Amino acid sequence: MRLVRLLLACSVLMTGLLVGCGRGDGAGSNSGSTSSAAAQLAVTERTLQVANGADRPLPTLLVHPTTAGRFPVVVFSHGYTRRPEDYLRLFRIWAAAGFIVAAPTFPHSARGSKSLDDNDIVNQPGDNAAVLTAVLALDTTQGDPLQGRIDSGAVAAAGHSLGGMTTVGMFTKHRDDRLKAGIVLAGGQWPFGVGYSGSPAPILFVHGRLDSVVKFEGSTEAYEPLAWPKALLDLPDGDHLAPYLGPNRDFDAVAAVTADFLRWALLGDRPARERMAGDAGGRGKVEDRL
Repeated sequence: MRLVRLLLACSVLMTGLLVGCGRGDGAGSNSGSTSSAAAQLAVTERTLQVANGADRPLPTLLVHPTTAGRFPVVVFSHGYTRRPEDYLRLFRIWAAAGFIVAAPTFPHSARGSKSLDDNDIVNQPGDNAAVLTAVLALDTTQGDPLQGRIDSGAVAAAGHSLGGMTTVGMFTKHRDDRLKAGIVLAGGQWPFGVGYSGSPAPILFVHGRLDSVVKFEGSTEAYEPLAWPKALLDLPDGDHLAPYLGPNRDFDAVAAVTADFLRWALLGDRPARERMAGDAGGRGKVEDRL
């Protein structure tokens, strides 16, 4: 695929963002404007060992609230030559807003993989389905920290770059009927097309106009044909990585708007939807067709 060289170059530029996968700190240290929208919950991180068959190990980073209650699930797909821990800043904000984030490391698209192959994307929607099944099962797993704390009827898929394309695939050729919403960050329709299927689910697209890896048109090719409720966060100064990895003002806007969207789509929080345009903070424009 023509994106590979550019994606690898971007990976080298941003390796300094890596964060370890230890116990999480409180949400108070997170950037972003979500603190004014809802109470910020304390969060933690751990790794869940999942596999999709004997040859597809999927160690999955879980970031979730530590407080009592039932929480929706967001399965997240990392970009090509990225790893889940690269997005910890974003995951912590989502978890602090009341979501369980499950982010697998894919066997052939993660940095450090023995065999990198962007064409393996065709298998990643199935990997996410296996991860989602494993995470939802924790709700009835005796002694697990998430026992009795998962809202299995409120599930979303999200992803960045190649992971955003994987997310599109989960609503098209590999429709997972458990999904109630989606977020596509700097993604597009390759290689799954735009044959959206199943029950309508709202999808938020986010893309930067200065993205030289996946051009802005990549999102619009997937966004425009979608007949379901949808929204687009257009970032005039956004590139391919910084708005999703942070820290910067574009990241603050993305974190706040995506958290608003998830709260509306999965929790029925109407004021959260009304905050989306304002929480873009002048860094982007929200086209709301929700």
